[in-house]
Amino acid sequence: MLTTWQPSAIVVGCAVAALAILVACGGSGGPNPLPVGGGTPTPISSPVTTPGSQTTTNASGVVVDDANGSPLAGVPVKLMPWGPCGTPPPTAQITPENDGCPTPLPSPQATTNPQGQFVLNGAPNGHYLLVVGTDSTSATDPVQATVHDNVTLRGGNQTLLAPTLPPVPTITPQPWETNGEYRLATLDPTSETPCFVDWQNERTANNLPAGSIDEWLLENIQALNAYERSPGAVPGPWPGNSYGDITTGNGGGIGGTSCEGFLGGYFAATNGGQYTLDPQTEWFGGQYIPYVPGSTVSAIMGGEWPIDPRAFTDPNVKIWP
Repeated sequence: MLTTWQPSAIVVGCAVAALAILVACGGSGGPNPLPVGGGTPTPISSPVTTPGSQTTTNASGVVVDDANGSPLAGVPVKLMPWGPCGTPPPTAQITPENDGCPTPLPSPQATTNPQGQFVLNGAPNGHYLLVVGTDSTSATDPVQATVHDNVTLRGGNQTLLAPTLPPVPTITPQPWETNGEYRLATLDPTSETPCFVDWQNERTANNLPAGSIDEWLLENIQALNAYERSPGAVPGPWPGNSYGDITTGNGGGIGGTSCEGFLGGYFAATNGGQYTLDPQTEWFGGQYIPYVPGSTVSAIMGGEWPIDPRAFTDPNVKIWP
């Protein structure tokens, strides 16, 4: 539930509730199942399946621009193992690449073609974190968000489908946000980039490693903030959506002057510190929208910051998208 904060005093709160989320595990298809989306597809490297062998998967998908649905070329795509995860040895330096989970797999990796398509050939079957995007932790160059997706490769040729996020009242998702295409949002330089910079500054001040912007968190916050600024907005639960946020690590507020003051409060142990101060909380999505004509509030801010779901079972959101 949103709370009100003033420039000189911050009042924050996190709400918890159950939330059902679709998981992007995809399904098996026929030979060379290049997905259709983001324009007319052209041939790319054909998946190679050893006859009689189903121990590996040729995983394909499409990546588009979240702003307009156009295909994105040159986007890196890789697989990272999904657990088992634990706490690194006390002497180890904890970073997003050394958080108790195995490091990124050296192979297979891919880059999207001009139609936004990718194929990960010959990946061993199993449960993975699919990473689509640069996963940049730089506070000076967070151009795009990054997809962190929960996928299971089952063998043969498989099309990977992005999840559809839980519905938010009055907010109609774009077609490419519901048709299984992966999408990447470019951060707004006024309402979103400053929040990411402030988030990184707070992490540095608390001796935590830098994190990255997550696509699902950003999309969810954009929808929630847009709804909260509309007349007649009411807090959840809503039909088809038990609460709204897609992670327990979240917060929102009305008023204030910037992300900086809002986020600072959550780095206090008494205000959500369980999540923000955990070294494995390495993804973020946040947005601060000041007053605009027609808005019913002076400003609104929302943020989400889950502990890495490979290492932590959310008590309310059981399955990461």
